[in-house]
Parts: sequence; C-alpha cells; structure tokens
Amino acid sequence: MKSMKKVLFVLSALCTVFLLSAAAEIRVNAAEAFDPVYYATAYPDVAAAVGTDAAALLNHYLLYGKNEGRLPNASAEPGAEIEVFNEENLNQTKGFEPVPMAKLANLSSLRKKATDGELAQAYNAALAVVTPLAGLPREEQLIGIAKSLRAMVDSGMVYSMSAPHYNDPYGYFILHTASCAGCTRATGLCLNILGIPYEHVNENQYSHQWCRVNVNGTYWICDAYGLYCGPEPAPYTHPYLQ
Repeated sequence: MKSMKKVLFVLSALCTVFLLSAAAEIRVNAAEAFDPVYYATAYPDVAAAVGTDAAALLNHYLLYGKNEGRLPNASAEPGAEIEVFNEENLNQTKGFEPVPMAKLANLSSLRKKATDGELAQAYNAALAVVTPLAGLPREEQLIGIAKSLRAMVDSGMVYSMSAPHYNDPYGYFILHTASCAGCTRATGLCLNILGIPYEHVNENQYSHQWCRVNVNGTYWICDAYGLYCGPEPAPYTHPYLQ
C-alpha cells in the first residue's frame, strides 16, 4: 500500500462547494443542550477555525471538544455527553430522518469489536457530519463527507494498524486513531445514516480500502485517507493508488 503522504488531495470539478459551512438547525435535548453561542464565545479559537454556524460548532464539539474537556454550555461538566437528536425534534430538523443505528445497512461490518455504547458515540459524531448534507444531491453528499473526514485527518488523526479500534468508526471519530479500514467504515457510517448503500472495497485485506458508491449509474470513490472523492476511472481502480 502506498504511503498516504505521497498522494495529492485532488477532488473532481464538483468539489468546489465547501458543504460543511451550510446552515443547519441542530436541536438537542434541553437537559443536555449544546449552546453554539456559548461555545463560539468561550472558545474563539474554534470559532476562528470553523465559523459560527451551529452545525459546524456542534460537529467540532462531538469530534474534538468533548475529548478536549470543552464545555457544551455554561453549566455543563467538562467533556459532557450530549444527545444530538430525540424523537420529538427529529422531524423538525430540515425534515431529515436518519437511518437508526440498529437499521444501518452495513451494521455488522461497521460495528467490528465496538460495543453498543461505543458505536452510539461514533453514530452521533457521524450524524453531526451528515446532517448539513441532508437533501443535497448525492455527489455533494459524498464530497461533504470526504471533506469533513479529511479535515479530521489534517487536524491530528494518527494512522495505526494496531491501536484499539483502529479499523472501526469509534476509533476514527472518538479515539482519532485509525487505519484506512477505520476511515472507510467511518465514511460508510456517514453514508448509511443518509440511507446511501456502498461497497467496502478490499474489506479485511492488507490493502488500501475505500467506499464505492453508485451515483446515478456512475461509480464514485469516497476516500478521505486516499485523498480522492470522485468518479472511478475504471471499475475498482483508485486514480492515485495505481
């Protein structure tokens, strides 16, 4: 497998829209509320990096802030758990109805050795990533997922093939230590939450892995670690890993 450092991050011409800044109203339980105004004010370094959009700030807290001991609101404990959605407000969020964790199409593959609680944490983190993408064309959804997961890599993700959960979404989203298998399953979790089927290329092989997705009859690669999101040049061929 070629070193990830030797490939260029090239997206297709459709990758011109930076989706993670899209506005999205995120509702949480009042008892465990995330306060985006407080979060942006209390942590100006975060606001400078991701902006003040509520979805982007929530995404940062779930992926980074909680583990860093940041507070989701003024009265919370450091690193507090928050619930992103509940049944009462789910349908109020842009009409988006994510696929529940128990009904994910690739649940067995995504779980690996993660417990229900660990998978639930990864699910909530992935949910924050995909919520701003709900309702967009599939191409833009894939691009948004790839950009978000790549941003995690560039913010300090540790590549490993031996750390705990290196090959599952919990390792990627929560522990921030993963192999390309973990990146692929983190991507797959995002796709499944949106109801998008995918194929895990080279699953369980000692070779680079990625998600393969049918986009209106054309197969796309969605690969944050392999630095490409776009149509495959030939079946099961990665343009930067030949």
